[in-house]
Amino acid sequence: KKASGGPVDGEQWGLPWPCWTDKHPGSHILYRTEVPVMEGGMGFRARWGTQAPDGDGLLAADGSAPAESSVNGGYAELKDWKTDLSGKVFEDAMANGLAPYGNGRARFNSWNIPEDNVPRHREPLHSPRPDLIEKWPTYEDVKDHYRVPTLFKSLQKAEWAEQYPIILNTGRQVEFEGGGNSERNCWWLVELQPEMYAEIHPKLANDHGIKHGDWMWIESPEDLDDKPSRVKVKAKVTKRVAPDAIYLPFHWGGMFDGKSLADKYPKGYIPYGMGESANTVTNYGYDRVTQMQETKGGLCRIKKA
Repeated sequence: KKASGGPVDGEQWGLPWPCWTDKHPGSHILYRTEVPVMEGGMGFRARWGTQAPDGDGLLAADGSAPAESSVNGGYAELKDWKTDLSGKVFEDAMANGLAPYGNGRARFNSWNIPEDNVPRHREPLHSPRPDLIEKWPTYEDVKDHYRVPTLFKSLQKAEWAEQYPIILNTGRQVEFEGGGNSERNCWWLVELQPEMYAEIHPKLANDHGIKHGDWMWIESPEDLDDKPSRVKVKAKVTKRVAPDAIYLPFHWGGMFDGKSLADKYPKGYIPYGMGESANTVTNYGYDRVTQMQETKGGLCRIKKA
């Protein structure tokens, strides 16, 4: 957003990617063509070259360039834009209303991907929709994928949706980053988020007799010694999540199965904040071609600790 009035009148809040030069405001909304590049406008990145193997062009059509561009249609990536440290490529591009990464078209037929070259939906291993598992199953198991056997379809069980009826999501919290090791060793940040928690909707909490601040178990189908994997976390009752979902931040560690692992740390290195790792209960699956994992979510069930 732009400031209105005051000493920073007209200035942008933050510099979202991509931000091409020190005079560029950043691109708050991607692929806007109704505004000039110098105001954050851009086309689609021309990262696939200029022509597909079947002869189709991969550059954008005439008239699709951002406003005030010196090129009306599509154009390739500008030479050396990825490696130029002088900034001249970017300055010249801005002066001509061009995005350094070109103006191309998105691909629908991904010819260099060996499987599903036309994008196809595949249900995650932990799916809340058994009907979609039947319609859009995951991959078949692979005996030799990067030299190791990899399980897919044999781990996707429709009955899990009944046994574990709650959707599990994981993600970031504002104060921490990554595994949270540095942040959980900072008094000031731990004061803001002192304990590992689960965000839970009031209806779901009430249905399970859980109140704000109660400890609760979250169990997932991922087996641990022939038992469901589980984490013990504090309930944060909020309407920020849906009534059929749980949210866990992924920045915690130092506890396992409800027990502290402080004795495993070297002397003087025990974090100020410790809690269960969300990855204990997230699922295993991933896309075999792009290697994009499903570990951001899954299925779970809950109970008061």
